[in-house]
Amino acid sequence: MDSIKIDETLLIPSGRHTLAPDEVEERQRERLLRAIVAAVAERGYKDATIADVVRVARTSRSAFYEHFANKQACFLEAYEQMTSAFIGASLQAAEPLPGWQEKLSAGIATYFEWMGEHPEVAVSTVVEVRSLVLRRWMRTLEGVAVLARRAGAGIDPPESAYAAIVLTAEAEVHEYARRGRVARVGERAAAVIALADSLYAAAEPRARAPR
Repeated sequence: MDSIKIDETLLIPSGRHTLAPDEVEERQRERLLRAIVAAVAERGYKDATIADVVRVARTSRSAFYEHFANKQACFLEAYEQMTSAFIGASLQAAEPLPGWQEKLSAGIATYFEWMGEHPEVAVSTVVEVRSLVLRRWMRTLEGVAVLARRAGAGIDPPESAYAAIVLTAEAEVHEYARRGRVARVGERAAAVIALADSLYAAAEPRARAPR
């Protein structure tokens, strides 16, 4: 989910049209997913209603229930798409870089950049359900440690180090989003990269002191 905008390409042409039933359903589903992100960003998950979602999506309540059992099911699918989008962007930015340190820095910086460009997603994923993404992002950081070991770094950070990086990054986005300044959150990337560097460096085995 790179955007929550509902543009003409997702609408069903008025009157008679040649769209296949599967295409109609796909467009409806995508509009509903984007609409629930917008509704949650505006009203919060607790106060956002299905009526809000179908209004933004320009569908009917019956159409909503053809796709989702309830608000939670709709939001969880949207949340999964949003999480995949920003993790995918971070992995794509890191992939062509040669060293694990560069990959780590690029992945973190891209996370901040992506959230700054998608404020509604920042509010929905971080402010509303910030802890749910913890485990998935921690696995990507564990992957960086694996690359570091393959490169001869010999590091093995504890799970608490990965959690500290993720929670610190999300805390920064949370604070900027709460204050309506999420477009500027990229200015905090360097601080989190420095934290990650220090935690990874601290996990490197130290040479034994001579006896």
